[in-house]
Amino acid sequence: MSDKEIRLVAALTAWGDEAALYNAFSSGEGRGIVLVGRATHLAQLEDQVRTYQANVVLIDHQIAKSTEGEKALADLIQRLRHNPEYPVVTIGVVYDPKWTQIFEQMGALGHVAGPIGPQQIEELRNDLPVAIQIAYQERLRPDYVQRFSESALRIIDSGAWQKHQIAIWSTKGGVGKTFLSREIAVALGVLADRRTLLIDADMNCGKHHLHLPITAERNVYSLATVYKANRNTLTPAMIQQHLQRYQATNLYILPGVYDMTLGGAEVLNGPQGEAFANALMDTVEAMGWDFVIWDLGQSYFVPMHLVPLRRCSLILVIATAEKSTAITVELALEGLRKQIAIEPERFRLLINMWDESLGLSARELVERLKLPEFARIPYDSSMSVHRSLNYARPLVLEKPNPISDAIINAVAGLYRPISAIWAKRGGAVHKERKLIPFLKR
Repeated sequence: MSDKEIRLVAALTAWGDEAALYNAFSSGEGRGIVLVGRATHLAQLEDQVRTYQANVVLIDHQIAKSTEGEKALADLIQRLRHNPEYPVVTIGVVYDPKWTQIFEQMGALGHVAGPIGPQQIEELRNDLPVAIQIAYQERLRPDYVQRFSESALRIIDSGAWQKHQIAIWSTKGGVGKTFLSREIAVALGVLADRRTLLIDADMNCGKHHLHLPITAERNVYSLATVYKANRNTLTPAMIQQHLQRYQATNLYILPGVYDMTLGGAEVLNGPQGEAFANALMDTVEAMGWDFVIWDLGQSYFVPMHLVPLRRCSLILVIATAEKSTAITVELALEGLRKQIAIEPERFRLLINMWDESLGLSARELVERLKLPEFARIPYDSSMSVHRSLNYARPLVLEKPNPISDAIINAVAGLYRPISAIWAKRGGAVHKERKLIPFLKR
């Protein structure tokens, strides 16, 4: 904190409570606590916090007079706690004992029993500095992520989505497969807090252990070796032992082959490799993940690439605005059509590093590749993508920018509630979505 003053905004229903606060904290007797504003409804409360840069709000639960009001209250408390500039502490005023637990579940850092009298005023004087300290300690933890609690997510999650296994693929190197698969997985597993598994299945050499970062000692190769040693039997426990968790989030990663020579091993190729890839897809599906993201290598002759291409519910084909990339992807798709039946609803085009000035129109690319556009990620002139990879900091967890805005807009085609989560982080959200086939109706 830049100063020692605690700025308090109150949203109370009883005039006596408000008068007690005014008498205690609008004079020199506040001991560093100053009442700077009052509100009669939640929208006004948020405006008061923003106007006066308050760091504490005192809320009477009776201000939420309905189920929808309670949901809005939980949503507001979470947004204040994870305010990007600084944490705003919520203290509940409890007239009904059950609200002690409800306030805690919503994310409040304390409560006082109503009505407010001398005892409650003294509690506030003693406890507010401690609550603010706790909020800042939470913010300074290395594993802190601006994430909404389950109660807040339930508010905005309408259930209009379905589980997916998603393949990120391109036959051309350097088009951003690793970056995009990481960002999509982080958006779903960290920001949206859905159970998400990222599988680094690039047999050319996996890189996610470098860009998250995680350890790669247990990986796809070691799991395939265990599978063969176990007479081609794979269990959820075997997979779980090979997963790395990203910080304290709902994102888990199965690291890839960190050495290209491992990708050529017998356990990952030929009939044995195909059996393993199918077993991995079957077992992962049985584990109940909300989203599984497969980062695939270029060649579709490799079982670990071909099996997900055959079976994933959505394949995002990555292409850029370079004509050489368009030609390479076009030829690969023709070959792929001969290998597997491409259902139009499974294959979509994700255009990366896009700039209209490069001379290849999006329409030309779509018509040439005969794939509908899923999303378009703009060219990164600021080099933020490269920095995020080098520093192992996912871009969607940083301050929103045009690249992360576009990524989140793409992810909204899979999980629509992320638009509301992103907007509350200050990101720009496009209102129109064309990807209804991938959402439950």
